[in-house]
Amino acid sequence: MEENSQQAPAVRKRALRTGLRTERAATAHRSPDEDARLAGRADEVLALLPRATGRLRIAAFDPTPTEPDVRMLLRMLADRGHRILLPVHAGEGIDWAAWDGTSPLSPPPARGFGREPSGPREGADALARTDLVLAPALAVDRSGTRLGHGGGYYDRALDHARTAVVVAVVHPWEVLAPDALPREAHDRPAHAVLTTDGVERLGS
Repeated sequence: MEENSQQAPAVRKRALRTGLRTERAATAHRSPDEDARLAGRADEVLALLPRATGRLRIAAFDPTPTEPDVRMLLRMLADRGHRILLPVHAGEGIDWAAWDGTSPLSPPPARGFGREPSGPREGADALARTDLVLAPALAVDRSGTRLGHGGGYYDRALDHARTAVVVAVVHPWEVLAPDALPREAHDRPAHAVLTTDGVERLGS
């Protein structure tokens, strides 16, 4: 019984991912102004930080075709002088490298990953030195529980982000009611969510 109870959240997550991926594939067709609408939320995102002055370290991601297009937002933040870090596939985990907002990105190493910067690696623990994390997700609920893609890459990476503000980036319809998603002990909650509709703080 105890084993079944422990497995239940993982089983439920798999079922939720299947449904959310199907819905996203059917509905997440990027509108021409999506990137501009997300970029227009830059000041709202930075307002989440207790200290939003000086050069910030911001970890983010290059979107796959069905994910919200944050590239214009990242370019804007880079133009303001902030240091942008993007994930680099590293075996069973993620490393990080800086992106200046304009340099070409390398093709994704595997299905489900975005393109990668080619600069020097900063280490798997780079998020320990990061102020803000824009994290990909399939959904997030208003309690702050984030549902990732299932590989565990970001869960392990976020374990280093103990002092960073974590913002899940999803489509507006993927922001769910409080406690709608199962949370396990290793899941790192998001502090806020970013959609084209705006920025919303999560949890208490």
